[in-house]
Amino acid sequence: MILLMLATLAAADRTPDRPVVVSSLTTQQLLEFCEGKDSDPSANFCTGYILGEFDALSLSGDICPLPARASNVKVAATVRKYLHARAKKTGTGAPSFVVRDALRDAYPCKRG
Repeated sequence: MILLMLATLAAADRTPDRPVVVSSLTTQQLLEFCEGKDSDPSANFCTGYILGEFDALSLSGDICPLPARASNVKVAATVRKYLHARAKKTGTGAPSFVVRDALRDAYPCKRG
């Protein structure tokens, strides 16, 4: 009974606005995978991670890219540049949030 009450209290403490992150990858690790030139077109983990998140955000309507501005190289270069510029500020935490922020800045949706 006490365990059930503690579990209920712990669950109630979570705010619905705080997302749950299950990735063991840190932003610092993604930065290491993304070393090199921002415009590096090679297919590697860094590029795959960025393009995977780009696709997910685009499909969900969280970003609104124009086809002329959204090639693989342009998308990867945009996020890599954002990562490198903010390396010290974003070195910890979930890399998906940093990549999301970079993509939202680059491909905003006009809302209103």
